[in-house]
Amino acid sequence: MLDFFSRQRRARQKTGQLLLLFALAVSLIIVCVYLAVRVAYLWLQLNKLEGIPLPLWDPAMFLAVGATTAVVILGGSYYKIRELNQGGFRVAEMLGGRLVATVTEVPEERRLLNVVEEMAIASGVPVPEVYVMERERGINAFAAGFGYDDAVIAVTRGALHLLDRDELQGVIAHEFSHILNGDTLINLRLIGWLHGLLLIALVGEGLVRGLGRTRSRSGGAVIVLGFSLYLLGYLGVLLGNLIKSAISRQREYLADSSAVQYTRNPLGLAGALKKIGGLSGEGHISHPQAMEASHMYFSSGLGQSWLASLSTHPPLFERILHLDPGFDGVFPAVSALPVPEPMPIVRASQGFRRPADKVPVVSGAAAAAILATIGAPLQEHAALARTLLAGLPQEVTTAARELRGASALIYALLLDRDSKIRDRQLDILSADEYQGVVAEVERLNAHLEELSPQLRLPLMDLALPALRHLSAEQHRVFKMCVQKLCGADGKRSLFEFALEQALLRHLEARFSGPRRQLVQIYGIRGVVWECSCVLSLLARRGHRDEGLAAQAFEHGRRILLEPKVDFEFLAAKDCEPSSLSQALASLAATSGLIKRKLLAACLETLLYDQTVQIAEAELFRAVADALGCPVPPWLMFAEEAETA
Repeated sequence: MLDFFSRQRRARQKTGQLLLLFALAVSLIIVCVYLAVRVAYLWLQLNKLEGIPLPLWDPAMFLAVGATTAVVILGGSYYKIRELNQGGFRVAEMLGGRLVATVTEVPEERRLLNVVEEMAIASGVPVPEVYVMERERGINAFAAGFGYDDAVIAVTRGALHLLDRDELQGVIAHEFSHILNGDTLINLRLIGWLHGLLLIALVGEGLVRGLGRTRSRSGGAVIVLGFSLYLLGYLGVLLGNLIKSAISRQREYLADSSAVQYTRNPLGLAGALKKIGGLSGEGHISHPQAMEASHMYFSSGLGQSWLASLSTHPPLFERILHLDPGFDGVFPAVSALPVPEPMPIVRASQGFRRPADKVPVVSGAAAAAILATIGAPLQEHAALARTLLAGLPQEVTTAARELRGASALIYALLLDRDSKIRDRQLDILSADEYQGVVAEVERLNAHLEELSPQLRLPLMDLALPALRHLSAEQHRVFKMCVQKLCGADGKRSLFEFALEQALLRHLEARFSGPRRQLVQIYGIRGVVWECSCVLSLLARRGHRDEGLAAQAFEHGRRILLEPKVDFEFLAAKDCEPSSLSQALASLAATSGLIKRKLLAACLETLLYDQTVQIAEAELFRAVADALGCPVPPWLMFAEEAETA
């Protein structure tokens, strides 16, 4: 199976393919609209110029009609793209989705949120917002967003009630695959670009309705033109479906395969597909705008097309056979809404307290294994995430899911162990935050002191859905407080830097719009200093002795070696957290190949002494996250915690 970086490269290539197909569709429609307009014009001239032949080709008219048609199509596409630019939640709302409150006590919704939280922490991405399409009784789901910063997951009411936990987990894992593989970005662009093709049909329908009662010859010509445009509009729909099919079908198989890798339970996903096949109406989506997003659904929301090449999804039978080769083609009868099975309980004693500070690892195999899980978590990661969540104190998880509690939780994570600095930080909160927050921060800090450092970044991910609902003013105050807490001692630790950068970057998608990082640097020569800065900082973080740090740097540098490129072990003052922030901003614009090589070099640097601290592992995850490469939790610390 392709790794994360290869899948991201394929997604960018698909975007180029999509743009080419869209351009061809627009060109074809322009030609057809010109022919319709020209025929209508000739109709009007029959009496005036009887007996005088009129040419079908008129360059001036073609340019005028072509420009007008292009403006209508591109204008419609631009309008839809602007509407969707706010992020994935706009698609969920467009299709009638209702946001599930993070503090919901509805059993089915709580089960759904738990599954999503587990998959997010297992994948190393922020927990996405979750929507339920209340009026949809079929079984279906979709993921939407420009990336994992603004991604949302929506499920139908039917899926919420009719699927058991294993089946629901398979569906959610399938949707997470779309997020990690970059499919959601392609899907949003498809909705935006293809929307313009539908406007031609709307223009034709308006002409027919407006002039349907006229009996004049000119009115008849306009009606002919209107019907022609109406039919051509549905030619646009046909072309749009062909484009969707060309882009989507194979990616559904890939998402199914990835979901099985995440859950290691192919029968769970197969069970969901079988229930779709056995349910009357299957995964039908009844919303009026369902067609626009037909390529995004877990299963076909409009039913299988009579022409296979127009179907956005492979046939259910084929998908099930890939997962369950023994399937006989008989779908189970699904009619009633069963009571959801209770969640399996993982005892808190299996949770994570403070493990040993250092864990020995094996360099080569460990590095390769960790790189392979970027954007492709395993079943072990899902199990670890479930155990992590189950082991958290109830007070902490409740706070993380509430707006006020989530802010207090982040502040508590940033409190210093030094009592003098901690008192200074609490004074900052008393002056800048809402009255009463200090008591909540101190209460949560008492619980956090007993938890493993490995839980700090997952806790941030868990708090993000609630933090996304801060008002603009609350977000301004929250951001200011985080920055002041990090700088309360006059310097920023690497953990403070990692948490602050990741937190504010992930919230940026809601308050400043989704970020879409373009690849601008394809050669490693353009980021020599940046790579040197990252490796130098990691080398010193894992090796206090300057000589050992220099050797670790050289060990990692070998991965990046290229002719006439000289990487330098920078002085400590030249690679402080502020410098790292600048370096990561540049590295985020590099190609997937450079990112992969850099992350491999980072791992080799950390693993030089065959020992990794939890703080080092989480710093590596923060660096990878800044590059747009989600890293699941390191399993080796789970093993150590269980034996401690």
